[in-house]
Amino acid sequence: MSTAAADHGPEKRKAHADAPAAPKQSKKPRNGPAPTSLVGPHEAILAELEAKAHVLVASVISSTRIRKRIESAVAHLDAPSEKPRLVLLHARTAQVCKMITVVEHCKRILAARGKPWYQYNQLFDLPAEPKRADVVEETVLDKRASDSESDGGFEVMSSRIEKAVLPPPPEVTVKSMRVFLSVQPMTELKARSNVTLQTSEDTDTAT
Repeated sequence: MSTAAADHGPEKRKAHADAPAAPKQSKKPRNGPAPTSLVGPHEAILAELEAKAHVLVASVISSTRIRKRIESAVAHLDAPSEKPRLVLLHARTAQVCKMITVVEHCKRILAARGKPWYQYNQLFDLPAEPKRADVVEETVLDKRASDSESDGGFEVMSSRIEKAVLPPPPEVTVKSMRVFLSVQPMTELKARSNVTLQTSEDTDTAT
């Protein structure tokens, strides 16, 4: 090995070590559909009720701990306040039974403490879930059409024409249930035609 080559070796290694590292590529943000808000369907009625009552909003989902929801709801209703206190429990269709379990336990605790309870039940429309199947289907068809010049391209075009010409399928409205629980009557809720009322007075009369 020549002296020149030996002299340049360390310099090359040093230059390589001092070279700036390649910048890390930032992850591309996902452009998927945003998840629907759980409180969205209740914003209108909350705006009306919060002017007259102190409202606690609690969702019941698959991971919700029943005991924790019961404790927070009862603590809210049992706390002193100048304004009436109200708990809004809401759930998707699959979790309605779990929500009812929370409500029933709350009512038993309130009754054991000598407090009346008022339960207002109301159905509400769930927000539509974002559609993704059509996008995936078109992507697969487009890929197949580009890979081969068969009749697949005509199928893709036909599918797009049908979607542009034919009326969209009717949207199916899915309903679920929400429960308002209080220790005093709420005339704002009772006056609504689509609200059913259960009270501790009805339970006492039945027994």
